[in-house]
Amino acid sequence: MRTTNLFILRGRVGQTPKAFNKAAKINVATDRAWTDAKGERREETDWVTVTILNEKAADWAIANIAKGDAVYAECRIADGSYKKDGETIYTTDIIANVFHRIDLGSRNDAAT
Repeated sequence: MRTTNLFILRGRVGQTPKAFNKAAKINVATDRAWTDAKGERREETDWVTVTILNEKAADWAIANIAKGDAVYAECRIADGSYKKDGETIYTTDIIANVFHRIDLGSRNDAAT
């Protein structure tokens, strides 16, 4: 049986993409809303840092993606580690395999 490491992300870019070592890092905000047990509407935003390792795609994102743009990404989750001052630091990275700018409509068009 084959397995799949797939993370699909739709959200809005929080700041201009950052270039590093022929790659790009982009902070993406995702929102969710729900009604709690008291009947009050609640909202929460999660921030995800997406890394684009493909040099051509990273260059495109840096040139064409801006703060507030809506994006769609198909990603994989990659765990890693490195040593710093003799201590092992563990990381979890979101690596984009597919990255597009999309139209999510108005920010006020929230689903209920």
